[in-house]
Amino acid sequence: MGDDPVRLYRLDGVAHIDGVINDEDVSYQLGLSVDGRYVSGCLTDFQIYIQGGCSAWVWFQELLDVLPPANQIQKFAVNCTWFHKTFEECPNGADEETVRRHARAYIMMLLGTQLFADKSGNRIHIRWLPYVARLEEMGSYS
Repeated sequence: MGDDPVRLYRLDGVAHIDGVINDEDVSYQLGLSVDGRYVSGCLTDFQIYIQGGCSAWVWFQELLDVLPPANQIQKFAVNCTWFHKTFEECPNGADEETVRRHARAYIMMLLGTQLFADKSGNRIHIRWLPYVARLEEMGSYS
């Protein structure tokens, strides 16, 4: 790629390279893995990934040890304010399971608000539960 001035252009004071950005570019620039399983915001049939065939909200409660009040739920999405207030800070001296619950909630907030935000901008869909259910597998996603 290099810094060929013919291929560079400026937008808001930032130099951009004209051309195609591929997986290797993303990996190099962002330090992210491009090998492994992918995360998709289009997991529409997420219910089939729920362990034991239980309801999505039962699984939510099993993984996060809390259930949002009905006024904080819209279909399969939870208001961000409730998520943030509930999991704002992991308590000092927390046991491993509490840390895991807070890690799951934090990852769901990142996925639902930063990487795959919906057009409301203030809700987190519970379709991310299958991705955070097994934290030990998080490193296998690209």
